[in-house]
Order: sequence, then C-alpha cells, then structure tokens
Amino acid sequence: MVTENIVLFHRVFFIVVDANIYQFNSTPRYACGCLILALIFAFALASLPVDAFVDRDNYLRYASSAAEIFARGFGEGPAYIVTNEPVWLLINVMLSFFCEDEDVVRMVVFISSLLSAYLLLRVDSKFFFILLLFLILPQVLKNYVVHLRQGLAVAVFLLGWFSRGGAARNVLILLTPFIHASFFFVVVIYYCSVVFALLRFSSGLRVALFALAGGTAAFSALWLASSLGARQAEAYSQNDLDISGLGFIYWSAIATVYFLQGKTFLKENSFQVGMLVFYLAVYFFLPVSGRIFESALILVLLSGLRLTSWRRALYYLLFCFYFIMQWLPRLSQPGFGWGVENYI
Repeated sequence: MVTENIVLFHRVFFIVVDANIYQFNSTPRYACGCLILALIFAFALASLPVDAFVDRDNYLRYASSAAEIFARGFGEGPAYIVTNEPVWLLINVMLSFFCEDEDVVRMVVFISSLLSAYLLLRVDSKFFFILLLFLILPQVLKNYVVHLRQGLAVAVFLLGWFSRGGAARNVLILLTPFIHASFFFVVVIYYCSVVFALLRFSSGLRVALFALAGGTAAFSALWLASSLGARQAEAYSQNDLDISGLGFIYWSAIATVYFLQGKTFLKENSFQVGMLVFYLAVYFFLPVSGRIFESALILVLLSGLRLTSWRRALYYLLFCFYFIMQWLPRLSQPGFGWGVENYI
C-alpha cells in the first residue's frame, strides 16, 4: 500500500513538475528515488520545532498578519510594495486561509525544501554523493531552516532555471525578487548573461562587465533601496562590515579554477561565473553580498561538475575542505548554530 501511494505521488509530481523541466541525466527509477529522499528531507525539516530557530517569530508574524502588512504597505505606494516582497506576503495570506500560523511556516519549509532537494538531486545520477553534500552545505541548508523567504525564492528560481519553456522560465525567475529581495541582483545578473550571449560577447568582456556591475551595485544598491523604501535598507546601512576575507580567498580560488577551464566553459556557465565575479566585486563593500550570492549558490556549485581533468579533482578537494570547515564549528552549537539558544 505504501509503495502504491509513493508511485501515485510520483506520477502526480511528474505531471506537475517533471513534465515541465529539462530532461536530467537519470533514469525513472533514480528519479523516484530522488523524490523519496527529497520527501524525507522535507518532512524532516518541516517536522522540526517551529520555535527552535532564530527569526521564527518573524515568520509566525507573517503567517498571522500578512494581509495587514500588505495593506499597510499598499498605502505607502507601488514602489514600496514592489520592493518589499509582495508575492511572499500573498503566499502567506493564501496559506493562512487553510493553515494555522505554525502550519504555514511548516508548509513553506516543506514545499521549498522538497522542490530544491528534488531538482538538485535529479541533475545527474553520476554525481549523487556530491549533490547530496551540496544540499546539506550550511549555506544551502540554512535557507530551509532560518531564511525561509530566501529558501522559497531559491526553489522557485530553480524551477524556472530547469524549466523547458521560455515563458515559464521567465515568469518563475521574474517572480523571485518579489519573494526575496536578494533576487533583484540575481535576476539582473541572469538577464545580463542572456543578453551577453545573444550579443556574442567574449568571455573576457563578460567577466569585465559583471565586475563593473558589482562595482556599481557596491556603491549604489543601499542608496537605491532606501530611495524605493525597501525595509532592508535601513537595517543593512547601520551594520558595519565584519568580514575576515577568508570567503573572498576561497571563492577567488574557485573562480580561478573556473577560469582555467577555458573560454567555452566560461560562456556555457556565464550566469554562474557572473554571480561569482559579482560577489567578489561587492564582497568588501556591500553588507548583503553573502545573502545575494547564497541565492545562486546551488547553481554556482553545480557548474563545477562540468569541469574536466585535474580541474574537477581540485574543485572536489576545495569543496570538501569548505564543507568540513563550515560544519566543524557548528557541530557543538545548539541547533547547529541556528538555534535560538545561540542568541540569548
């Protein structure tokens, strides 16, 4: 009976999701296995105590008061609404009709983690183990434990990225900034990469333009956000940049490996390379640089699987080192560093 239910669920899931995405390098049996694992992953995260992690009070407030927040923002004008994640608010409004506040939070966690895990694991059965490590990397996992808006936006962006149809892809991708504001930057980089490809710019020119976009954003993003009334602008403008520079060194090493793969790789992975270059350009200047980069991190990591020869081996070594160094300090912390106990 359980097996029959799983098969039925997979058929429904195929109609809704798989039929609209590119053919991955995997068999139907592997796809079913990915769905089962993604369901286990999503159920596990959605079953965690709602009040055990930081910022959950904020998400419970969205669940209970999204309609009032939206109406209050509507009075501030269209620019305020557009820059303050209206789709996220509307999703909370719709879910609140059917669920209690805590269940709204659980539904957001479940849906976003299910879609992200399934799409990521489906990419290629040959890389299952490394794909699983991508999924549980702290910078990815936190989107389904702490930064729930970002996690939902990542799931929608991945659906768009892997979509078969151009219209569906564009609609889904363009929705993401209205779920999480970091995607305003991601969407700009994405469409810049599309335009650069259409104009057949060289890989060197693309890199230079992405760096220029990063430099422009570094000195204008907070001012522009404040002018448009984005609620994040004041909070981030008051925060001093407290960074060690180790992230810059690590991702510069990854970028170097990507550059060494050659011009064809850089052109075929223009968006991912663009996100890397943009992140490095704003690293020391923009407080939200890490959040922006994490919104596209899954795709940046996936592009590394297209490396060849010693470059892929070096990429694996660099990633495994990063994975271990990210998890080691968290193992001794309550809630792996995301628990409310860390902030008392």
